[in-house]
Amino acid sequence: MTAGGREDERTGPTAADVAALAGVSRATVSYVLNGLVDERIGPETWAEVRAVARELGYVPPGGRRTTGHELVIGHLGGERMTLARLATAGLDRLAVELGEAGYTMVLHRDTELKGMAAARSWAALRPAAVIAHADRFTKGGAELLRRAGVVPIGIATQPVPAVPTLVIDDSRLGEVAAEHLAERGCRRVLVVVPKAKGDRQLVAHRVAGFERVAARTGMRLEVVRMGLRRDSADRLTRTVAGDDPPDGVFACTDDHAGLLLGALLDRGVRVPGDLALVGADNAPFCEMLRPRLTSAEIDLDAPGADLGRAVLAAIRGRWDPDAAARPWPAVLHVRDT
Repeated sequence: MTAGGREDERTGPTAADVAALAGVSRATVSYVLNGLVDERIGPETWAEVRAVARELGYVPPGGRRTTGHELVIGHLGGERMTLARLATAGLDRLAVELGEAGYTMVLHRDTELKGMAAARSWAALRPAAVIAHADRFTKGGAELLRRAGVVPIGIATQPVPAVPTLVIDDSRLGEVAAEHLAERGCRRVLVVVPKAKGDRQLVAHRVAGFERVAARTGMRLEVVRMGLRRDSADRLTRTVAGDDPPDGVFACTDDHAGLLLGALLDRGVRVPGDLALVGADNAPFCEMLRPRLTSAEIDLDAPGADLGRAVLAAIRGRWDPDAAARPWPAVLHVRDT
């Protein structure tokens, strides 16, 4: 490792290796891989050099960075809703923290990139680090980035072996929601989770946090699935109107809570008169609903929510898994429901 914590860029394939295998000079390799025009280099040679570089997994050495320090972020909008929303909010704050440390954060918008193709594209930008959802990294892609002097950092709900991982542990959202419902005297509570398996995995921390408080306070708990469709919400309201109705509901996302709220009101269920309802993420529409929706939110201003320290440690070769996997602080916005 170098003093800055990166792998020596001379490890792995070199420009000389590419030149030897392609049967060209190192100058030709430099021209082709840095996108410089030279009329003496024909299209067949150009294509051959690029093919050999891809085969070897070679990325040209850093050269001059555009701003001295750049942080490239893999596109987040095409991922599962909960992780995307929470990670994006955290990364907005991260941009400020890294800016204070002299780094510039830029956003990479290609939603299709992953694996080796993503690694080559990111490495060509010469960043100090790449932050992306962990499933965009493969073992080979992560190694390619490291050879280019780029630190790969994943975002996921649990650590992954390929890259250092910023763990989105939002279990406190479930805990503060459960504490609120317990204080209101709720004894039988439904926890509403997404119907799709992938989305349920993304709210697993929230459910676990709620379960811990429910066990401690004696609340009876039932986890139920609901799709983001009106008919799915309508079916769930039949449970609320059954022989053993709940007196509280925690919906693991505000999207589910808002849709369920409308279905409950249409069925004549009084919220919060008949049951209390709490959502999660504090989406802007919570204030626009009537009654206004109570919702739990990650508190990005709290000391435990800083991602900058973990990311800077990774860039400087001092990654601390424990610091990157702490539960995020949360706050409850109590409104009408």
